[in-house]
Formats: sequence, C-alpha cells, structure tokens
Amino acid sequence: MAAIVALLGGCADEPSGCDAKPKLSEAEGEKRPVEIKPSQRHPGIADSELEDALPSPELEAEPVEKVLNHLRQETLRMAGVIGETGPGKCDGEVIRPRGETVRCTVSFEGVTVPWLVTSKGNTSGSAGAFSQDFVYTAQPLKTVHTAQSVYDWFAWETGKNGTAEDPEDPTAPVDPRCDRLPKVFTAEPGEETGYFCQDIYVGCTDDVQHVEWSDHAIHVDKLGRLSFLA
Repeated sequence: MAAIVALLGGCADEPSGCDAKPKLSEAEGEKRPVEIKPSQRHPGIADSELEDALPSPELEAEPVEKVLNHLRQETLRMAGVIGETGPGKCDGEVIRPRGETVRCTVSFEGVTVPWLVTSKGNTSGSAGAFSQDFVYTAQPLKTVHTAQSVYDWFAWETGKNGTAEDPEDPTAPVDPRCDRLPKVFTAEPGEETGYFCQDIYVGCTDDVQHVEWSDHAIHVDKLGRLSFLA
C-alpha cells in the first residue's frame, strides 16, 4: 500500500508578514516637511519668565491696568514664547456687576487678540482671582500661537515617555513631523487649526503589515491650550 504523506502549508519557524522589520521609507501617505526631535523638556513659559517680561502693576494701580497686564501675560502663555505685546484696551469699565462682560483686546507681535472678561463680583478689597479689586474670568475670543510653541509641544508629546533605543521600534513614536507653520497664527477657540503633525504608524491586518503616516490634527481648546488629535 502506498504511503500517504500530508504536507502542511507553512512552517512553525517561518515569520509572518507582520514579523518583518517595517520599511519606514515606504510609509504610505503625505510626509510633512518639518522634522521634530522628541524631547522630555516640558514646553511653555514659566511664571517667573512672565513676571520678568510683564511685571505685575502696583496694588494701587487702576483695575483696568491690572486686568490688561494679566491678559497680556496670558496671551504670552498661550503663544508659548516671549514676544512683543501692546498695552491693550477695554471697551468700557472692567468693574461691573456680577455676570456682566466687557471685551478687551491686547496684541502679540502685531496680531490683535480679543478677550471676554466676565465679572464674578466685587470682593470688597479681599484677594481675588487675578486682582485685589474684584474677581473675574477671561476667555480668548481668538487664540494666538507660534510655530515654535507647536513644535515644542509635539516634541514633548512624542518624547515625554522616553524613546525606544531602536528608532524603528513601532511601540515608540517614529519620525515625528509637522506642517511648516506660520511664525505667528491665530485660531478659533475649541476648534482644529487646519494644521497637522504626524508620526509613522505600523500595524498588522490579516498577516499584512501596514506602514503609514498617521496625522494628528492640531487643536486648541477654549482657553487656547494645544492638543494633537488622532
């Protein structure tokens, strides 16, 4: 009787299509032009730097001077770098009954930045949130940002947890990049900016390896803070 030999397809030691080293140079999609070096240095401006750039007014200063100085400081914080700011102005009195608002504007590097100041009531001289005259909140009606700040934040996002020893390790951010951004630009609070950063995504589906550029939309929240959405 003839022997019947069953041949099983594949070998146990044969690597699957997803075991191969990913070919990053063949990543699909658009490659953004600005290379970002991951960093573990937290970005932003320290409070001491803000105070050096825009010293707080004397306690005897007019309330509007205190408010505008605070808005200028917050505008610098939002922009992420120290730059030239104008003195600003408010469209009316800043001390108002609780709940009422006034529009104030300052500038950063020649760009007008409007703020909405909402009164939280008089504090009768006690220490308030940002002033010793009264308590208020301030929300930007348009946000201002710099290319350098965006690049610094994405560098931190991709490097804050450390980087793999192997730069092609798919568990670590690979080749982070961003759009070439304007030196100074504005955005709508709570919206995407229309610009992107990215890194390389390596995945596997049905034993087929996928290597592609993964875009992260640059988003700002209602207070102008940056984030990167998948």
